[in-house]
Amino acid sequence: MKILFLDRNTLQYKDNAYISKQYELVLDMVLIKRSTFQVNKTNINCSIGDIIVLKSDVYSYIGILESIERIDDYSTNIKSLDFREIFNLEIPAVSYSGDLVDFLYQIITSYFKNNSDEKQNLSYLTISKETTVSGSLSFESDNIINISKIFELVSKGYGISFSTDVTYLRGRITGIIFRIISINQGTVIKSDFSSILNVETNDSTSQLVNKVIFYPRSDNQLYQSIKTYYLLATGEITEDSSSDFRYISVMSKSYIYTDNDFETLETKARSEMITSKLDHNITFMIDMKNKIFVPFTNIFLGDYVSFIHKGKTYESVITGIAFKDSMNYAMITLGEYRVKLTEKIQLLSKNTGNSSTSNITISNTDIDGGEY
Repeated sequence: MKILFLDRNTLQYKDNAYISKQYELVLDMVLIKRSTFQVNKTNINCSIGDIIVLKSDVYSYIGILESIERIDDYSTNIKSLDFREIFNLEIPAVSYSGDLVDFLYQIITSYFKNNSDEKQNLSYLTISKETTVSGSLSFESDNIINISKIFELVSKGYGISFSTDVTYLRGRITGIIFRIISINQGTVIKSDFSSILNVETNDSTSQLVNKVIFYPRSDNQLYQSIKTYYLLATGEITEDSSSDFRYISVMSKSYIYTDNDFETLETKARSEMITSKLDHNITFMIDMKNKIFVPFTNIFLGDYVSFIHKGKTYESVITGIAFKDSMNYAMITLGEYRVKLTEKIQLLSKNTGNSSTSNITISNTDIDGGEY
């Protein structure tokens, strides 16, 4: 396989190099992960921050060059970030209600196409809106939020995903398309599927939050009632405490709400509890020769899946896809919990930002597709 090195500002061709058998291509929705490639070349004409493109029969990877280190007289080690990290930019938080796909389109256009700082604009970038979804995001006033965090909120809350691809003209790369698409739902897969190997499951030490209580603030003028919401095993949210589908073991969280918060209490409860359902880490290898569960063919990063393992069903999301030294097998990661200490620290740091969100609805993840 060959890596192309392209100028970050113009996408002009700069150099190329062939990858050795040592590489790791990593895509992750939860943490910033680096892909590593060893190439059989030195003195590569490139600069940190340039765009790299890797074409293979399985997947076309677009990344941002983060580091380049000469190993010896014949080889170089390259590290890169996924292209989406180019949107890792802090901006003023603005609440929005309406078509959230259009909202994302406006943000990217404003900061990367029509920015007053010409050096930040990417003339070769095309944003493609390939779905629509109505919803709302509410932020505290006078706050800063990272664009990547907005992507995450819309993805988790409203079933939206993203993909990138390059465009060609007479064999030359001329542009990058950033697609805003719908997440696939409905896949059910069992861990004993013949193409699955090396399954590992880790549940968070935190118990699943399945009850959220909102108490009125003492100075509320309009609303004084206590509101309680329950997560059901079906994935639905209810105020009916007597439902037969409630979890046997109760884990609750409590909050104080203001008059202004009242209309958003159900969606806040939904965000808290359904996000808690992803507090697990499942990894397995998948043989790319199978015809049922194939990364970048019929399953993609961000897709909802129902994973059945040893009699337990995990309603989950594909949050990681990786290849190491070969495209014959892919490492799949489900859930948002991470096992390694360094990853736990990074996740903790990520979740303690200075922005505050509310009114985030998590899409219903009822699984009704095929079972494998």
